[in-house]
Amino acid sequence: MTRPVIRNWNNSILSTPQVVAVPKDVHELIEIVKDKDKYPSPIRAGGSFHSLTACFASEGTQVLLSKFHDISVDASAMTVTVGASVELIQIRDALRPHGMQLEVSPEIGNATAGSVACCGTKDASLGRHGPGQVSSTVIGVRLVNADGEVEDITEQADPERMRVIRSSYGLLGLIFEVTFRIQRQSVLSYRYKIFDLASQPSRAELFDGADGVLAFCLPYANRVVVEQRRILPGDARISRLSRLKRSTRDTIWADSASFFTTLIPFNWFFRIFDRAIVAAFTGLSLLGGFNARRSDSNINYKFNRTHYFDFTFWAIPVNRWEQFIPTFVAFCRDYFQETGFRTSLVASAYFINKDENAVLSFSATEDIFTMDIADSRPNDPLWLEFNRRYNVLLAQFGARPLLNQTKQLSGKIVHQTLGADWGQILSQRDKSDPGGRFLNKYFTELSSH
Repeated sequence: MTRPVIRNWNNSILSTPQVVAVPKDVHELIEIVKDKDKYPSPIRAGGSFHSLTACFASEGTQVLLSKFHDISVDASAMTVTVGASVELIQIRDALRPHGMQLEVSPEIGNATAGSVACCGTKDASLGRHGPGQVSSTVIGVRLVNADGEVEDITEQADPERMRVIRSSYGLLGLIFEVTFRIQRQSVLSYRYKIFDLASQPSRAELFDGADGVLAFCLPYANRVVVEQRRILPGDARISRLSRLKRSTRDTIWADSASFFTTLIPFNWFFRIFDRAIVAAFTGLSLLGGFNARRSDSNINYKFNRTHYFDFTFWAIPVNRWEQFIPTFVAFCRDYFQETGFRTSLVASAYFINKDENAVLSFSATEDIFTMDIADSRPNDPLWLEFNRRYNVLLAQFGARPLLNQTKQLSGKIVHQTLGADWGQILSQRDKSDPGGRFLNKYFTELSSH
């Protein structure tokens, strides 16, 4: 019998389950977990399939929670409760009429509530204590565990259990409802500066008094474009010109970059595109930047070959920034000299505050910056080998990965970089699901050294 094939958004990961189940309510979800004959193990939930690793893949049963799509806003309690399939963009749109937003607005607006409640994705932190990890804003979940029982877990009743759930990657149960903490809508000022990477600008120079920073690094051109974000008063105006500039920025970043590097996948063009990126953001800077809502950071990425790309995630301690940058540039250039392969897109560096709200938090002990390298050729063998080598390099800098966004991970690298924290998740999994109802091949491999 031919198995169904489920692909992630950029066609780099395939799931080939024996069964695809679409429960219409929690009662059917419970039956799916309990009936091991009709619904073989492992059971893995699929959301919008924007994960870049095989964390969602199943050789047994793929559960699609598309029927769990309710949204309930409680403005007085400052919470929003949603079904697992609701996307961050949908939450954003539901909150706007109330003048509210999520505390973190990840770029991947297609990410679903069920996924971000137990996996990792991020945005640049604002201020000295603002969170950058969206899972930190999750204060409650409802899930079906391996015994087919419904568990209600809240931060208020059991904060340590909540810390575990936020890093559970679906290994402890199928999350079908999520409650987020929300806040008043905020407006940010976006301004741009260009630095020479060879001069190794410090963190203080990159921020220049800003509340948050996203940097676009171009290692082959030795440039870094810094997007400085400053919090404005709640009644700050967003003009039509600002909206146009914001749209231009997102088009460059989310659509044009991948479109052109896919259309013209040659090193000579990548060099031209490096210059075009710098020129475009220089133009935005000369025009005075723009104002926008923080929640405008959510981008609707399309399932279209001319739009999608691949990237990998690593979080590095901020105090290693000035040491890391020259090593990073040399790594990229040395690999190019050896193989003729260079990444086609810019690397993004989000600066994120210390955050202990999840066991596998990538900033559990100190402030970090990410260095998310991206390319428009998801399945190129040289790109995959680039990632394997990059993982070894980053492990030497005390960096931490995300199991849903870091490419080409091995059990050895995961144990080396996540250590006792990963051991804690594995111990919890062994206790709650000794039969491996939710344990797929990907996590089995990461569990071993």
